[in-house]
Amino acid sequence: MDENTERLKREIIGLRIFTGSFLAEVEKIFGTATIKAILNRLGQKPAEIVAEHMLEKYDKTVKKPFENIGAVYTIFENTITQLYESEIISQEDFEDKFIIRIKNVCAFRHSIRVRDDLSYGGTLCEFTLGYFETALKMLTGLKVEYQYLKKESTDDHCVIDLVFWKKMKPEENLEIKETVESEEVSKIEDSTESKELNGTNEINNKDES
Repeated sequence: MDENTERLKREIIGLRIFTGSFLAEVEKIFGTATIKAILNRLGQKPAEIVAEHMLEKYDKTVKKPFENIGAVYTIFENTITQLYESEIISQEDFEDKFIIRIKNVCAFRHSIRVRDDLSYGGTLCEFTLGYFETALKMLTGLKVEYQYLKKESTDDHCVIDLVFWKKMKPEENLEIKETVESEEVSKIEDSTESKELNGTNEINNKDES
């Protein structure tokens, strides 16, 4: 192993130790909610740069983003290999959402593994959450949720559900509204009929007495 490689190795180890210790101390001082908000924001900034580059490269915009969710995620994961090692496990298309399940290995994995005060899916992972949700929202125009699946994850990788919430068309929203209104009318009618029936029974009971 040459001298430059040794220096790089020491630098990486030093950064890992610094990151873990710094994060733990800041969290003690300012609280978990504050540090999570900061890390999420830190993740958003580089994600915006990556997304803007992808949109420009493929002649897309935030207002006219990618339509094929599976295809754009494949491009995205191949773009971020310096930070993340991601692999698609499955894809499911539902009426209201599209879910991509992935294996994900981030740059902080070793730092988390060697410290008792850090955990997978915990505070430090808020950076990755902010990164993925921001970039994929810009690329698709959809609300995206990065969901850590603890039971499915291992020491080698995290398993994540990326949930893309579809925008419903106006006519679909109208159908839902009409269905809800119809159900409410039915409830009112049932309630009215029930009251009228009870009132009739009371009158009959009085006449009989």
